[in-house]
Amino acid sequence: MAPVGSSQRKLPSLMRVTLRRGAVAGRFYLVIGVVVSLILAIVLLRTAHATTEFASVFPLEIPLFASLGAMGGLLLFVNDRSKGVLEYFISYGVRPQTLYVNSLLVTVSLSSIVLGSALAVGLAAYIATGNPLTSGLENSLLGYTIPMTYASALFASICGIIWSALSTPRTGVNSPVGLAPVLGIAPPILVLVVAEAVDKAAYYDVTVGASLGFLALVVLLLVASSRLMDRERYLSPM
Repeated sequence: MAPVGSSQRKLPSLMRVTLRRGAVAGRFYLVIGVVVSLILAIVLLRTAHATTEFASVFPLEIPLFASLGAMGGLLLFVNDRSKGVLEYFISYGVRPQTLYVNSLLVTVSLSSIVLGSALAVGLAAYIATGNPLTSGLENSLLGYTIPMTYASALFASICGIIWSALSTPRTGVNSPVGLAPVLGIAPPILVLVVAEAVDKAAYYDVTVGASLGFLALVVLLLVASSRLMDRERYLSPM
């Protein structure tokens, strides 16, 4: 195996391959996220008070399912570390922070698929059944659903990645993937609890501010982990 820095040629980008591999690795979670979010949208539109139920519940549920559907980035990182793929990449000069960023971009891509599918189908069905697209629904989608989708998915992914890099194998608890969906659900629930406790006029200030705060935390964790963790953390534990 060639040592780090032995090749003077510029390394090709792994992004396209990583996106494809991440989608394949997380296809089960992706299908669940898309299907369940669409089923819930249809169920809400069939209730007796479809207009109010859809407008109040639909924007809140998308981040929960999008964070679940975006587990492919984390799954790929964990699998690659356990199989020695990360060790192989690093030995050929790929920087550890590049491996992090690629996994997070997979997370963004997969969560965008769930978000886009839910919005396209859900809103189309909502309008097709004669319901008005109100300013309240628009504000909920723009001020909560979209930013919180990416914030929660990225937060769960970066926490799982760091856990994977720091952990050593133990029976039953050697992978962060099992608990990662819980980390993805935690930010939306926390933000909703806080937002409901403040004045209604500050509701979207809280949701948008919290989303930006979680995204800033993701960046901070990314920078800190890239700089502070040594290369041995990326080696296969087997």
